[in-house]
Amino acid sequence: MLRISHRLGNIHHDSDLAAQVTQWEHTHQLEEVTLNEREAQKSRLRLQTSTGQELGLVLPRGTEIADGDVFALTDREGGLLVHLALQEVMVLTLRPGLPPSEQHHWLVRLGHVLGNQHWPIASVDDAVLVPVSLDRAVMETVLRTHHLLDQFTIRYEQRSWPKSTWTTPHS
Repeated sequence: MLRISHRLGNIHHDSDLAAQVTQWEHTHQLEEVTLNEREAQKSRLRLQTSTGQELGLVLPRGTEIADGDVFALTDREGGLLVHLALQEVMVLTLRPGLPPSEQHHWLVRLGHVLGNQHWPIASVDDAVLVPVSLDRAVMETVLRTHHLLDQFTIRYEQRSWPKSTWTTPHS
């Protein structure tokens, strides 16, 4: 098993590295792996790439992996490109036309209900994101029970979790 520990950078922030990854892809020197959000927060992982190569990823504690991160291969030329799997999220948006004082009331109420369910949330623009961790109908029933669907619209998206807005549910 190959051990990987040196991050070269991220293709979304480094155009030279993105060009290098494209070159490695053309010369069959690129390994790729897709991680879920939970795996991306671990510093020790045993992985299997899309070509079947077994890798051991060993990073400093507290390191988080982002979509597009590239790691150096230690046994040969090339690199490892990491993709983060998209996850289903519930996107809640306040219905238009509410006065600011009512918006505040309903947002606090939503936060209280979601917190009591121990569901992580993120705020992005004018929406509240909640990972779909249960059947959609169950999650919607919780919101309906607290009359939140009267004030919020729901849609579902496949997206990566916004790391900068990660919140931990209260205990």
